[in-house]
This record gives sequence, structure tokens and C-alpha cells, in this order.
Amino acid sequence: MNASYLLFRRILAVAIVISSIAPIIFHRLPVFQSTTDRLHHPFLRGPPTSSSIRIKSSGETSNNYDRTSTNRITLPPNIGEAGRSLLRRALDKRPIWDDDIHPEIESERCGRYFSRTNKTNTFLSYDITRKRRRRLFLGSLIADDSWHALGALAIESYGIYAAVAFVESNRTQTGSPRTLRFVDGTLEREILVESEMFGPNTPVFVENFVHEGNVHEGIMREQMQRSLIIEMWKKAGMTEDDVGVLTDADECLTRDFLRAMQICDVPQLNPETQNCHTAKVVSASMVFEGSPECMTITRKWMHPDLILGKCIEGIGDDAYKLDASQRQRNNILAWRKKEYTHKYGNYIGWSKEKKTFPLWNAADFRRDQGGLVIMFENVDYLPFNLGHTGYHFHNYFETTQQLRKKYMTYGHPVKEAQNMSISEMHPDLDVMVDCVMGRSVTNNKHNVSSVAEFEGRIPIAYLLDGYSIARHIELEKILKEDERRHDRTWHDNPKSKDWFEKIPP
Repeated sequence: MNASYLLFRRILAVAIVISSIAPIIFHRLPVFQSTTDRLHHPFLRGPPTSSSIRIKSSGETSNNYDRTSTNRITLPPNIGEAGRSLLRRALDKRPIWDDDIHPEIESERCGRYFSRTNKTNTFLSYDITRKRRRRLFLGSLIADDSWHALGALAIESYGIYAAVAFVESNRTQTGSPRTLRFVDGTLEREILVESEMFGPNTPVFVENFVHEGNVHEGIMREQMQRSLIIEMWKKAGMTEDDVGVLTDADECLTRDFLRAMQICDVPQLNPETQNCHTAKVVSASMVFEGSPECMTITRKWMHPDLILGKCIEGIGDDAYKLDASQRQRNNILAWRKKEYTHKYGNYIGWSKEKKTFPLWNAADFRRDQGGLVIMFENVDYLPFNLGHTGYHFHNYFETTQQLRKKYMTYGHPVKEAQNMSISEMHPDLDVMVDCVMGRSVTNNKHNVSSVAEFEGRIPIAYLLDGYSIARHIELEKILKEDERRHDRTWHDNPKSKDWFEKIPP
């Protein structure tokens, strides 16, 4: 990030403060550009130049709560003015602008996507013959995820999903207890479930997972939670013709790709021809580290995942369901043994007489099991034209205490995190801190770009006037305060010396 860009960012920050005082006083909600050209353009560039987000001045205190002017939903305290403005927009009632099917638009959209198999680009032939969009069902684990990520997810997918299912556990992967956020009667549940933030016709369900058996069962505890998602989909009416989208709460598919998966004649989603041999559609997600202004352009995250209902265990025909003996640990909820996968065993354990290959349970769904195809957007600004089809809002948080708790108690725990600097804990966090603090990132694991510098598609939430810069400035303030007590970086951590050889990207 060069000096001129940093100066520009500072000047823009002052403009944001000045221009946003009047809108806050009169309770104006932030708005998006809403022209048809902007919403349907192949690439959404940003951010817009004007702002309705206000940054608090030094020493100013915020109210304990806030209410939107449209639906009287109370906003959570202590999520920052940028987070509150984003959440207001997510809660705003608005039309679903791209619901109608226009053959010329859909044809152009379908032509943007292709698969990449065995390092060979294979462009698919699409026919726009559907008169109705496929139904998509979203399922995700949820925990201490920031409203910055949840709000962006809701805005990106507004009005698309037939139903949304969340599962929340009272423990982390390491067995550490955590307080449930989304139980009946809480403000957090009211916002997530009752506000219609995912659309006026999209019901949202939350199951609280409280399992006190072997609390240290790690990944199996997570798979038990994911299995509940499929049960919730079934209760919500999913059929073999529908599509399940499995995510974590900080991941989402781009809206354009969601619409493509609803209308394009994709072989993986055709119930008449799909035999579940290669059932999973994997998206290639662009990663944002903590801030919209810290997009890691040299990295893609291979989630979320989609599978046709016909191939999902609990939705498809039970005649093609694997039993416990055919799965790891002799556990019906675990992932497949190698002989029942395409990647590791070419399905050598599966009867050749069966016309359909094994159904996918929740563990198969998330892990690299069976067969899959990775879907990219065909773009001209990247090598091999491999554009992204999703977003990963990684390490979004409101306080560094929340971030340290995550790294101490979730997957691959960093036990010493409480006494470490943010940069020292993980190379991804080192990238984030250097990006936010305006330092050189040339020696870090990934290169970064701001949304203003990036040519391609960005989250719709980041088109919110002034939001991206406001979040970035708030995060800078949080990290500066934290660095007064912690000043070591990832490069001071002994683990960094062999990290790149032992840890996958």
C-alpha cells in the first residue's frame, strides 16, 4: 500500500465523518446504488464515493441500543458504527430486484461459469430451458460470528433461499464451554430469525446443539451438528430436485453464482442424469481478512459447497445410503472410508450393480469425499480466467478478546494466544494487521488489495456507501490499542520457521 493511497484514505475518512453527521441526526438508512446497470453488470466495482456511515469521535459514547426506522428491530450494542450501519441495511425491507427470469440475462450469466478438472479448463454448455428457478436451501454452523459477516451474508443472498438453517453449539471443537447466543428471547435470535433479514419469504431456523457426552470429540462433534442441518432441511420441505448449500456463517456464494445455480442447466444439479458419482459443486471464494480493504488476492478458499438433494443422505433414496461399517470410526455420522470415495478409491467398495453411487452425509458434504467439481467465474483479469464464486469473511471481530478466544478454543487451537500479539498468532492475522496498519505485506503469506483497486466482483454489502473504509478505520483503532500491550509479529513465532512446509494454504 503506497503513501499516496494512505493519504487518500485519510482524507476520505475525514470526508466520511463530515458528510455523515446529518444522515445520522435524521436517522437516514444507508442505501445502495440501485440502477439496473450496476446490479446486473458482470463485475461490481466499488466502493461508492458518498457516505452515510458515521465514525465516532474520540471519547464519544454510543447508546446501549438502536432501532431501525423501518421495522423497529433493536440493534446489538458494541458492534461499532460501521457494523450497525451494515446491519440496518440488512434489516431494511426492499424489493428483490433480480427475481424475474430474463433469458438474455440468464444466458449471459450461465456463460460466465465453467469447471476445472484435472488441471484442464472444460467449458460447459448451458441451456436456458427452465421456467422456474431451482430451490436452494442454506445450512450453516453459527457461533461467535461477527454481524459484519452475518450482515454481508444476508445482503448477498436476500430473497434467494427457500429456507435457512443454523446450528449453534454450547461448546467449541476443543470442548470449551461457550454461551449460546441465539436462544429464545434473546436480541440476537430476534435479529437472525424474526427480522426477515434473509428475505420476506425465507424462513430462518436455529437449533441449539447441547451434547455433553464426550465433549472432546473434536471434529465428530462438528459433524454431529452438521447432520442436524440436513434434518432441518428435510423438515423445511427439501426434495430430491432441490439443492443444499452448506457453509460456515462467515462464508457465502456470490449472488450472481447463486442465481446461476438456480437457473443454468448444470449437469451436477440435474436430477434426471445425476448418479451422485461426482455430486459436489465447490465454489472458489475470495478471502477478506478482517476488513473489506484487506482482500487476499493470491488465495482462494474452496467453500461453500452445493449438492443436489437427490444425492444428500436423508433426502435421496435410502437404498444408496452407506452404513456405519462403511464409514470411518464405524460411525454413521463420520466421513466415508476410502473405498467409497472417488478421489481415494474410485468407489471400489461400492456395488457395480447399483445405478447410483453413495449418498453424501454432512461429513462428506464438507470434507473432500466422493467426487467434486470446482466452479469458477470466467474472467479476463486473472491468470487462466479463474474468477471467484464466493466470499470468505475471515477473522471479522468486534474486539481482540473475541479473536483470541476463537484461536484458543476452536480448530487448531493456539493455547498461548492470550499472551500473544494478534500478528504473532497466525500468518493470516499477520497479513490482516499489516494491511490494516498500512505496513508492507510483501513478506507475508498472501498479497492484498482494497475493493477500490480490485477489478472484479465484490460483495454487495461493500457497495454500501462508505462502509468498507469505515470498518477499516474502526479495525485500525482496535488493533492500535491492542498493540500497546503486544508488539511481536508472526515472524517472531518459532512456528513460522516451518509453517509454509507443514501447513497447507
